Amino acid sequence: MPKTLVISPNKCTGCGICVLACSYRHFKVINPARSRISVVRLPHEPVDSPIYCIQCGLCISACPFNALSRDLRIGAVKVDPEKCTGCGICVHVCPYGAASRDPKTHKALICDLCDGDPECAKVCPEGVLLYLDPDDAAEYKRIAFSRLQRREVTPLRPDTR
Repeated sequence: MPKTLVISPNKCTGCGICVLACSYRHFKVINPARSRISVVRLPHEPVDSPIYCIQCGLCISACPFNALSRDLRIGAVKVDPEKCTGCGICVHVCPYGAASRDPKTHKALICDLCDGDPECAKVCPEGVLLYLDPDDAAEYKRIAFSRLQRREVTPLRPDTR
């Protein structure tokens, strides 16, 4: 079963290394506008958080040109640049604001999980982004959500159980 990205937003320092690493991995440029991940400051909170594709697939079914598909091996959304017209429907339907358009090519930018080896998770100095097996990810999300509900701000580690 494919792995999934999870985050611990309370640990994010807003450094943006994940954003820069993503653009470099895919385009060999340091350009946040060409990244498939972004970091935002949460409203009314002194917390930064990565915004990334959770691979829900809403964009796949919304694309009128069949330019998006799922890589079943890793579970990631893939963009076919030959079919993508840059219409932006995928950006419009993304409930998380994770899809965008490349400012240079105008094609869809959607996380492809770096072919199963997410660069953002590898370079994050605070361990905010983790690439976990589904069972570990589900437990991690439950713990993180529980702490968020209690407004705990202590760092959450994947080995915290």
